[in-house]
Amino acid sequence: MSELSLQDVYQTVEKIIMQYCDVTDLGIDRIDGELSLTQELGIDSVDFLDIVFEIEDTYKIQFPLEAWSASAPNGEKNNHKMKDFVAAIYQVLQGAPVSA
Repeated sequence: MSELSLQDVYQTVEKIIMQYCDVTDLGIDRIDGELSLTQELGIDSVDFLDIVFEIEDTYKIQFPLEAWSASAPNGEKNNHKMKDFVAAIYQVLQGAPVSA
């Protein structure tokens, strides 16, 4: 899957996430990379797992959810931004270990 660009991955992940959060209530039609997945987009833990499963199925990868969750900024579990999530998925697609 090395032919995919970071932008390609972002667009795919954005489409998947938009199925799980009410973008109409948020007043947005695109997900800014700086938005927090849980705090600003309102994605709960169950929806987040569904999103991860859909991404894994889409790309035929295994996302290291536990390691990634532990790397949350400022020690605030589940406080990742959209851009960080996409970057981690892209790292997995490139065969690199996921880093904070």
